[in-house]
Amino acid sequence: MSNNYTLGRGKIWFSKFLDDGVTPAGYRYLGNTPECSFSIQAENLDHFSADEGIKEKDESVALSTTRTGQFSTDNIDPANLAFFFFGADDALAVSAATIGPESLGAVKVGYSYQIGATDSVPQGQTNLTIHTSPSTKIILKDETNTTTYVDGTDYTVDLNTGLVTILSGGAIADDDVVHVTYKTTAQSIERVISGSTPIEGSMKFIATNPKGKLFDYFMPWVKITPNGDFALKGDTWQVIPFNLEILKQANREAFYVTSRVAA
Repeated sequence: MSNNYTLGRGKIWFSKFLDDGVTPAGYRYLGNTPECSFSIQAENLDHFSADEGIKEKDESVALSTTRTGQFSTDNIDPANLAFFFFGADDALAVSAATIGPESLGAVKVGYSYQIGATDSVPQGQTNLTIHTSPSTKIILKDETNTTTYVDGTDYTVDLNTGLVTILSGGAIADDDVVHVTYKTTAQSIERVISGSTPIEGSMKFIATNPKGKLFDYFMPWVKITPNGDFALKGDTWQVIPFNLEILKQANREAFYVTSRVAA
């Protein structure tokens, strides 16, 4: 019998469960996964004969089995980020509109303030557009809406991030309350909102080995949780690390490993 020397490669596909907690809703390819591994540990109860001489183990019974895994992906898309933050991804629809006057509250010179921050959109409005009448980026006024402040003298604004910065030496003093009027542009913004519940579903590892037989792995029930650091800055590609808890459904086993002929 020849040896099956294998150079492992493969793709991970995952499906969240439907509301019944057992039925896959449909599989999504997670993107490039530089690492994927499994770990299985058993806890045994050993018995030793102590009738004479040194004790000899004469029985061992498995008490429990723990199946876990790890994988990482460098596909930094909203759905994968949602897994890391125990959350969900969606699309925030923004309509084209003129909004304001909206209070930025009591400001401090040298500080920056977010336009459009509300309970429903706490991150604020971004990708703003320029007023055409009058032609200005935003309209910033005092608390009574009678004094109009000057862009570049009293403040600056980054339309892309929606941040207004109060400038030193301008007409705005510490603790002044200022109001802003701005224009949004029609857009759909990808968004991830964190949660507190691990993601559960079914997982497939589809082998694409350049060398060795192809064995695909199916896990009917897994929980995905974060595994360590997700570095936002660095000199390498961003990678999201995950842990797997591989569980056993009723009437099903934890793993199914099947061979497949290469296409």
